Amino acid sequence: GKPAPGREALAYHAPLYIAYRERLDPSLAAKQSWANRRYAIQKFAERTTQPLGQITWQPIATWWDGLSQAQQKLRHAEFRRWFNWLMGQGLLPRLDYNPFTTADDRPRLILKTTPAKGRRPLTLNAYWRIYRQAGEMGYPGLQIAMALSLYTTYRREDIVTLRWDTHLTDRTLRLVIGKSQAQKGTARAARHEWDLDRHPLLSRIINRARELSLQHQRCPYIVSQMPRRKHKGPDGARANRDHIARILPDRLTRMYAEVAEAAAQKARENGEHQAAAALQGTSFHEVRGLSSALYRLAGYSTEAIQALMAHESKNTTLGYQDGHDLPYSRMELALPEGILGGVW
Repeated sequence: GKPAPGREALAYHAPLYIAYRERLDPSLAAKQSWANRRYAIQKFAERTTQPLGQITWQPIATWWDGLSQAQQKLRHAEFRRWFNWLMGQGLLPRLDYNPFTTADDRPRLILKTTPAKGRRPLTLNAYWRIYRQAGEMGYPGLQIAMALSLYTTYRREDIVTLRWDTHLTDRTLRLVIGKSQAQKGTARAARHEWDLDRHPLLSRIINRARELSLQHQRCPYIVSQMPRRKHKGPDGARANRDHIARILPDRLTRMYAEVAEAAAQKARENGEHQAAAALQGTSFHEVRGLSSALYRLAGYSTEAIQALMAHESKNTTLGYQDGHDLPYSRMELALPEGILGGVW
């Protein structure tokens, strides 16, 4: 087999750094983002053939400039930590400073600009075509997820984490917004509370989800869907799936794409080419954008919608339209049933 790398190789020290990071933060092991960063570290270490004592700034810069903006964004902060660790042990003597530094007084690696969003916005007509198609294809869990996202504006990651025992108490749905928590920490994260008695449409969605949960072997997650077939994936593939009917984020994305394509094909067969075009290229995330637009149409201010979507910037919200002891913000925004153009 391939010989193990020696101590002079970056590939020897990459797993040591990974183990060090996981000792400091055991929660990393369950995060997909860490799995992606860990893989990036391993691949960079494997491709770096120079001994540690010969690694210089220029080859790193050349490699960096060949990455896409998304690849750079994934690596930048973690590689800065990694190189701090390496340099702290004196393993990179030819580097005077961390090449992934954010300091302005050093030559640093430049991040590519974010490309303009190319996502196709989701129309209300396309939403209902996909929703009805999901029912025809036996995906009630996708329908629940679409309904929840349209009413609450929540992302797929928040939708699929909702549990009966954790997030629903005395007809009140509570959620700490995941992205906000990751950016600000638990104490400062956006915390939403929905009184179901004040939100009859949301209550209707939750009631249907409860019926499905009972059908799906009492799945503890509010959004549930039994798999089409049972199969064993690779080791660790179901590490985060603690119930057979649980929907993980990637599965939700795949179901949505499958159903949207089927709806587009049906529209093409019926000669509805404009409708088919509107269904092409959308993603589950666009339900959130449609929700934002509907709340604006219902007369709510940009500031109110910004709070609902847990956006830091008012411009981010406008772009879409183009701890247990901490208090929750009661959500007073409610979509009128007449504005939806359909029935859940």
